[in-house]
Order: sequence, then C-alpha cells, then structure tokens
Amino acid sequence: MSTLKDYMVQILKSRDFSVAERDGYIYGKREDVSVVVLTAGDMLMDDVQDFVKNVSGFPGRKIVVSLGKIDESVNSFLQGNGIHYWGREEIEHEVGNLQLSVATNTHSRSLIDDVISDELPQRLVEPPEQAIPVILESAVERSERIVKPNFTLEDVKYLARHEVQGYKYELELVPHYLFHYVLTDSEGRQKAGIAAVNALTSHVETWRWGFELVDSLDLPHSKREPKIDYESARQIAQDMVTKEYKSHTETVKDFGHSEIIERKRAKEEAVTIEPKGLVYLPVWCVEGKNGAMIVNSSSGKIISEHIHGGTQATETRLG
Repeated sequence: MSTLKDYMVQILKSRDFSVAERDGYIYGKREDVSVVVLTAGDMLMDDVQDFVKNVSGFPGRKIVVSLGKIDESVNSFLQGNGIHYWGREEIEHEVGNLQLSVATNTHSRSLIDDVISDELPQRLVEPPEQAIPVILESAVERSERIVKPNFTLEDVKYLARHEVQGYKYELELVPHYLFHYVLTDSEGRQKAGIAAVNALTSHVETWRWGFELVDSLDLPHSKREPKIDYESARQIAQDMVTKEYKSHTETVKDFGHSEIIERKRAKEEAVTIEPKGLVYLPVWCVEGKNGAMIVNSSSGKIISEHIHGGTQATETRLG
C-alpha cells in the first residue's frame, strides 16, 4: 500500500524531478529548480518548526504535506516562513492528476507548477480613466445580459491559493444597471463612460475596461435578483456622474496680496445619460483556510478580501 511519501515521490518524478530522501525529507531537483518536502500525518508545531530550521539554508521551494487537520497557528507559521502547505484537497488533486497522466499519457497543470512559479495568473488591466469604454453587444437583443467571464476557475484557484488558500469556489451573477454617460464642458469637450449601479447594494462605480456581453453561461452559477428598480438606479447614476465628474472652469483674480480662484461647475443639463439595460456581472466567491475573497470574473480584479485575524479590504460589497 502506497504511503503519502510514496505518492509525493511519484508526483515529483512525473514532473521530471530527480528525487532523493535525506533525514526524512524528500528532495527534488530539475534543471535549476529544486524543492524539499515534509510529509506528516498530523501537523504538529514541533515538526514544522524543526523542518523550517533544518532546511533554512535550502535555496529552493519548501512544501509541507499532510492529510491531518492543521491548527491555525501552524498554518500562520508556515505562511510567515514562505512554506507551501498541501492538505487533503491538494493531495487528492495531485494524485488524480498523476493517475490521469498515466492513463492518458498527458499532463494537466500541477500544483508543483504553482509552487515553482513566482508569478500570479495574468490579470486583465483596466485602461486609464480617459479611455473610451467598449461594449460588445450580445448576438440576441435582450433586456438582461451577462458580462462574459475571462478569469477562469483555474485562474481564480491559482490566485486564491496564494491569497487565502481557497477550497470552495462559486460563480455568482450580480445584477448591475448600466448607463452610458456623456459629459460636455463649457468649451464643448466631451467625456464618456459607463456608470454601473449594483442592484443589490446601490453602490455605483465607473466601468472602463472593454467587455463582451453574452446571453448565457455554460459554467455552473447562481443568480441574484435586483433589490432596487431602474428609476432608483438611474437617479443614483445621475447623482454620481454630476457630483464626481462634472467639469470646472476656473477664474483667477489677483488682489495683490493674494489670489482667489473662482470655480464654476458645469450645469446638470451638461450631463446626458443613456440606459444600457440590466447586466449581470459574474463574480467568483471564494472561501479559504485563511479567509474569503470575491473576484471580478471579467477583469480578474479582487473586489473584496477578508483575511482571518487581519483586516478586510473592500472595494465593492455585493450585499
């Protein structure tokens, strides 16, 4: 019967590592990449402290693997020392990958690839504020559409592994009323954008990246229903655009000993708003060993993140 240590040896060898065992630890080397692995039944603080001390001079990646439960203090200690931790879910994932590679003679992405990579998944970058927003309409004209996801489940798993050690992932459709606005200043210059009103929380923000609208998703998901109506959302968008984006004209008056700057705001009628309908933004809701996070599936942007025992950094709450 194979032990946990046997499986780890097989996993490393399947990724073309040469493997050796010394002092109870597994060492793997491949070209200029090296790893050291501790396998344990129960995750005891004494064991991981000894591991950290014994491999302190090791230049490669360090992994602790256990099928037992891990105490929060142990988990924090590992994180603080840059040690990768694999629990039951990670081990099952890798063993499944191993069996599949033997059966099909193909390799899918392994957690080993995550360990030896210092890069997070590539995120889409929003263009600067002055960029013109692009919306690609869906093929079928409907009043309710969905922003096409670009950030896959594998992407969010990789991101959450570094951030909160995620183990539960759900895709949720959050309703937003979209409004295309155009601002005209006193000199006739125009500025355009998309105001998106979260129909659950009434929070409004500008969307600046290009995105595609589709009519359906093949991925499993749940759908939230709006808590505010269109008229309420329109007023919220109107107020936000008028308050935050209306232009100023400045007049400087020199009184010798001081200067006074008079600012005149553009009138409200200089703002025009066109409704673009109700659109559902898919977001990844992640629960992890170290906390929880919500990720925009279109841009890859972390909407909110809560680390256990730490602070919560929130940009947009879903309600």
